Amino acid sequence: MFGIGLSELLLIFVIALVFIGPKRLPGFARGLGRLVGQLSEISRQFYSALTDAAKEQDGDASSRPPDWFSDVARPGSSIKTRKLSDDKDAKD
Repeated sequence: MFGIGLSELLLIFVIALVFIGPKRLPGFARGLGRLVGQLSEISRQFYSALTDAAKEQDGDASSRPPDWFSDVARPGSSIKTRKLSDDKDAKD
Protein backbone atom coordinates (compact mmCIF):
# COMPACT_ATOMS: atom_id res chain seq x y z
CA MET A 1 0.00 0.00 0.00
CA PHE A 2 1.85 3.11 -1.32
CA GLY A 3 5.19 1.52 -0.48
CA ILE A 4 4.52 1.81 3.25
CA GLY A 5 5.35 -1.18 5.40
CA LEU A 6 3.72 -2.28 8.63
CA SER A 7 6.34 -0.59 10.82
CA GLU A 8 5.92 2.76 9.04
CA LEU A 9 2.13 2.49 9.25
CA LEU A 10 2.36 1.77 12.98
CA LEU A 11 4.65 4.76 13.47
CA ILE A 12 2.22 7.05 11.62
CA PHE A 13 -0.63 5.73 13.79
CA VAL A 14 1.30 6.39 17.02
CA ILE A 15 2.25 9.91 15.92
CA ALA A 16 -1.36 10.63 14.93
CA LEU A 17 -2.55 9.26 18.27
CA VAL A 18 -0.19 11.60 20.13
CA PHE A 19 -1.01 14.73 18.13
CA ILE A 20 -4.73 14.20 17.48
CA GLY A 21 -5.67 12.30 20.59
CA PRO A 22 -7.58 9.06 21.11
CA LYS A 23 -11.01 10.73 21.17
CA ARG A 24 -10.66 12.58 17.85
CA LEU A 25 -8.65 9.94 15.96
CA PRO A 26 -11.65 7.91 14.67
CA GLY A 27 -13.35 11.04 13.33
CA PHE A 28 -10.10 12.20 11.75
CA ALA A 29 -9.58 8.80 10.09
CA ARG A 30 -13.17 8.84 8.82
CA GLY A 31 -12.69 12.31 7.32
CA LEU A 32 -9.41 11.27 5.76
CA GLY A 33 -11.11 8.23 4.22
CA ARG A 34 -13.83 10.43 2.75
CA LEU A 35 -11.20 12.79 1.34
CA VAL A 36 -9.36 9.92 -0.33
CA GLY A 37 -12.66 8.67 -1.77
CA GLN A 38 -13.52 12.11 -3.14
CA LEU A 39 -10.06 12.50 -4.67
CA SER A 40 -10.42 9.09 -6.29
CA GLU A 41 -13.79 10.10 -7.76
CA ILE A 42 -12.37 13.38 -9.05
CA SER A 43 -9.47 11.50 -10.63
CA ARG A 44 -11.86 9.06 -12.31
CA GLN A 45 -14.00 11.91 -13.68
CA PHE A 46 -10.94 13.76 -14.96
CA TYR A 47 -9.66 10.65 -16.72
CA SER A 48 -13.10 10.11 -18.23
CA ALA A 49 -13.25 13.72 -19.46
CA LEU A 50 -9.80 13.40 -21.05
CA THR A 51 -10.80 10.18 -22.76
CA ASP A 52 -14.03 11.73 -24.08
CA ALA A 53 -12.16 14.80 -25.35
CA ALA A 54 -9.62 12.59 -27.12
CA LYS A 55 -12.42 10.61 -28.76
CA GLU A 56 -14.08 13.80 -29.99
CA GLN A 57 -10.84 15.24 -31.33
CA ASP A 58 -9.67 12.10 -33.11
CA GLY A 59 -13.07 10.77 -34.05
CA ASP A 60 -11.71 7.50 -32.74
CA ALA A 61 -13.74 5.05 -30.65
CA SER A 62 -10.72 3.76 -28.75
CA SER A 63 -10.79 4.09 -25.00
CA ARG A 64 -7.11 5.02 -24.67
CA PRO A 65 -6.29 8.51 -23.40
CA PRO A 66 -3.98 10.69 -25.51
CA ASP A 67 -0.31 9.80 -25.38
CA TRP A 68 1.10 13.19 -24.43
CA PHE A 69 4.56 11.84 -23.76
CA SER A 70 5.12 10.01 -27.03
CA ASP A 71 8.16 12.15 -27.81
CA VAL A 72 9.82 11.39 -24.46
CA ALA A 73 12.58 8.83 -24.60
CA ARG A 74 11.58 5.47 -23.21
CA PRO A 75 13.95 2.83 -21.86
CA GLY A 76 15.73 1.14 -24.70
CA SER A 77 15.10 3.94 -27.20
CA SER A 78 17.89 6.02 -28.66
CA ILE A 79 18.32 9.62 -27.56
CA LYS A 80 19.77 12.19 -29.89
CA THR A 81 22.12 14.60 -28.16
CA ARG A 82 23.66 17.86 -29.22
CA LYS A 83 27.11 19.03 -28.30
CA LEU A 84 27.63 22.34 -26.57
CA SER A 85 29.71 23.48 -29.55
CA ASP A 86 26.60 23.11 -31.78
CA ASP A 87 24.86 25.81 -29.73
CA LYS A 88 27.86 28.16 -29.98
CA ASP A 89 27.95 27.74 -33.76
CA ALA A 90 24.27 28.60 -34.04
CA LYS A 91 24.72 31.88 -32.10
CA ASP A 92 27.68 33.09 -34.23
